[in-house]
This record gives sequence, C-alpha cells and structure tokens, in this order.
Amino acid sequence: MARYTRAELADVSGVASRTIRYYHSLGVLPKPGRAGKEVVYSDEHLDRLRDIVAMQARGLRLDAIREVFDTEPQAGDWRTLFDPRASQAVDRSSYVDDAELTAMLGDRGTDVLTELVTAGYLERRGQRWFIGDGPMLKGALVLYDVGTDITLSGVLRTLIRSRIADLADEVVRTVRDAAGTGYGGEGVAVDLSRFRDRLLAMAWEVGGATLAAEIERAAAEDDTAVRSDPARAVSGR
Repeated sequence: MARYTRAELADVSGVASRTIRYYHSLGVLPKPGRAGKEVVYSDEHLDRLRDIVAMQARGLRLDAIREVFDTEPQAGDWRTLFDPRASQAVDRSSYVDDAELTAMLGDRGTDVLTELVTAGYLERRGQRWFIGDGPMLKGALVLYDVGTDITLSGVLRTLIRSRIADLADEVVRTVRDAAGTGYGGEGVAVDLSRFRDRLLAMAWEVGGATLAAEIERAAAEDDTAVRSDPARAVSGR
C-alpha cells in the first residue's frame, strides 16, 4: 500500500496541505496514520480527496459532501447517486421487495417512504415496489439527507425531466433534418443509429455540467435581482 507524507499527498492530489488539514477538521477526510512520529497517508486518503474534488465540481458544499459520505454505507458508492453509468447495477426502472426497499431507505424512517410514494418516486405494485427512475430516487435520498424536502425534489424532478425531454426531441429533430445532407446521403434511420452513441456520449459529458453551470448562473442572477429589489423575493418574480 502506498504511503504519502502530507506534502506528497498534496502534490499527487493537487489539494493544498492546509486544505487537507481543514478537511480533517470538518470530518470529510479520515485522520492520517502514523509511522513513528511521522504522519502518513494512504491511497484511501488520495481517493477520498479526489472524490471531494469531484463532488465540489458538481456544486456540493463540504457539509453536504460529509453527509454523502455518511450515507454511503446505505446508499452505495456516491458516484451512482449522480451518474448512473458508474455502476451497472443502477437501472432507470426496477422492482424491489420490502426487504430491499428497507435496506435502501436505511434509518431514514417511515415518513420518507410516504413522501417518496406521494412524489412519484415509488409505486406499490402487488407484492413489490416499482422504482420508475433509480438514479432520480437515489438523488432524492441524498437531497433528503442534506435537508431538501422530498416534495420539492419531486417538483424539480418533473421540471427537469420535462424540459430535458423537449431538448432531446429538438436534438433528434436537428439530426434528422441534417440526414442526407451531411452524412453521405444515407437514410434517416441509419443516420440516427450511427450517431446515437455519439449523441449519448455528448449528453453524458456535457449535459450535467451544462445544467450545473446554468443553475449557478441563474442563481447568481436571481440573487443579484433580489438584492436590488427585495420585493422580488416575496413575489417570486
């Protein structure tokens, strides 16, 4: 197992030594070990630092990141909460039995189950539970753990999916309209089939980052508007 001094860990991770100490104080990074009087770090610390940097890039604050790490034993690898490609076990829709659902919800209590059903994340079908969108459900649980109401996350889920659906339709129409002009004269079905994987790759790589950037922009603009016109915060316009 690799061992690093704090300076070496800072060098390979790109995270400053003082920041590493700060992460220790917040509890998002495990305390280092010791070899005699020397403080030593392992690959576990390096991986955790890389996870912290990755989550910060997704817009999570450190208190939320700590909550995510705290929920990992019951929610699984944090990457599956934000990126369904990270685990083949994550399906968009699936069925689970009562025991599997209990394990998924962990110690969150029975109230969250009622809220998840009301918000449309879960549906009872016979003896099993139907999960219409696994990644969205896992994301809702993470948001719940850091203080976001399930009802609100459900509203956001509906809003995001409806707008993304409209965008997807427009993207496909654009590719279809270009068929026969830029793709060597092949048929529409051939073009869409050939370029489907490329479109999906673009969506995976650009979609999340673009949405995050636009939310950050909109939030900053809204904050500026509220500061200049406090009545806006009350009216919601």
